[in-house]
Amino acid sequence: MVYTMQENELERLLSEAAKQGAKMAIADFAVYNYADACRKLGMTYPTLQRRIKEGKIKQIDGKITGAEIAKYLRLI
Repeated sequence: MVYTMQENELERLLSEAAKQGAKMAIADFAVYNYADACRKLGMTYPTLQRRIKEGKIKQIDGKITGAEIAKYLRLI
């Protein structure tokens, strides 16, 4: 199968793909407090505390990394 597109369309698609990749990489490095992590995970604070106690979510100095949130969301 062959796709044909104009050069500027290819450049636009590659640029958009690079932006999305950068956003994903930056999101992994982000650090969230518990309230923000709860919003991202769609759970209450007591549920987050329970998941941390169960070892399902790891915290570092009272913060949750974006990578940890992404990992948990892939597991459920």
